[in-house]
Amino acid sequence: MGALAFDGSQEHTPVGHFTYAVSDDRWFWSDGVYELHGYAPDAVIPTTELMLQHKHPDDMARAFAVLEGAVSHGGPFSCYHRIIDAKDRFRSVLSVGCGVTGPDGKVETVTGFFVDLTEVRRAETQAEVEEALLRIAETRSVIDQAKGMLMLATGCDAEKAFGVLRTYSSHKNVKLHDLAHRLVDDVTARPLPDDHSCRSAVLAFLDGIQPYSAGPTAETS
Repeated sequence: MGALAFDGSQEHTPVGHFTYAVSDDRWFWSDGVYELHGYAPDAVIPTTELMLQHKHPDDMARAFAVLEGAVSHGGPFSCYHRIIDAKDRFRSVLSVGCGVTGPDGKVETVTGFFVDLTEVRRAETQAEVEEALLRIAETRSVIDQAKGMLMLATGCDAEKAFGVLRTYSSHKNVKLHDLAHRLVDDVTARPLPDDHSCRSAVLAFLDGIQPYSAGPTAETS
């Protein structure tokens, strides 16, 4: 039986198709599947063992379980996993297919295709990293603002100001970033004509979050 038809509804085009004949444990790979695994077409004889050797060690058992399920029960399957090709390159792939039963109800062939998602996953990972870095930058920015307010209010240095924030965060069970954000929002929302008013606003906010008597206090100058 030939490979599954690709109906165009999927977002990414498959790189190649495969067919596995169950009774004689024989594989057919299209040129694209050879190339996906780092081989020239027909350079090796595809076997189940060879395919498993190229699975990422963390994904091998799961990928084999999916194949066993298709052979045992038939029906459609999909399996996202990673492979390491013959040139030691890591690739993220999606295998999609189905087990096809014969007249006796037993699975005769497993047929399907591979989609190479390496570049997609790389782009997604990069986007995730950039988003995380942006969140870190934003977090650092608001914490730096809160530290600056504490330094102005108490006359302490940056290290002491950060320690005060951490103390109030711990004692009040409020995340450090949330505490800093609330402090900045609270102080900047008020009309503060001079430094004295700013100091009073910062200390009033902290006093509302955590009474000074319950933990280390911010020393006033």
